[in-house]
Amino acid sequence: MKKIILLGICFLCFQVSFAQTFGGGIFAGLSASQLDGDQWGGYNKAGLSFGIYTNAKLNKYIDAQLELKYIQKGSRSDEKDQSAFYVSKLNYIEMPLFLKYRFLGKFNANIGLAAGYLQKATEDKDKIGDEPADPAFNEFEFSGLAGIEYQFSEKFYFNIRFNYSILPVRDHPGDQTYYLNRGQYNNALSFAVYYQIANFGK
Repeated sequence: MKKIILLGICFLCFQVSFAQTFGGGIFAGLSASQLDGDQWGGYNKAGLSFGIYTNAKLNKYIDAQLELKYIQKGSRSDEKDQSAFYVSKLNYIEMPLFLKYRFLGKFNANIGLAAGYLQKATEDKDKIGDEPADPAFNEFEFSGLAGIEYQFSEKFYFNIRFNYSILPVRDHPGDQTYYLNRGQYNNALSFAVYYQIANFGK
């Protein structure tokens, strides 16, 4: 994970050297997630998301952005289904690296990749209390991301982002596979407000 973070920082520093301006700030928001491949559907698992970021303006329309964030993911059974209960809680330290394309003045489209380290994973089956996940989740996650951002003031942005695991975060019970479905995958939406603390120009 340290090597991945260092690589991301080096990449952004390289971009900054050719950028017109660069800066950074903080953000905080909420996440809604599910695990594709388990028996539960719907973005029923709510969580927190917050962190810091730095970005570089590459040209008139494109920025590069690197983040270091804490995000809660997982899965939860539908509360309308009273026949069963299940909650998985997955806490990640995540580093997204992506490009932002500016359009219509105040909108940005985001696309990129993220590397995540699983800080803690628990499950609650049938309301018996949180226990270590069994089978265990993978320690690292690699995912793709896409989103859209709206700048509603000089320093504040609102971001909606979709994040999906490229590789399974856990095997199916019994190591079953179903065609391209090789296991369980994180599927998350996040909603966050960003505050740009500083901008620096050449």
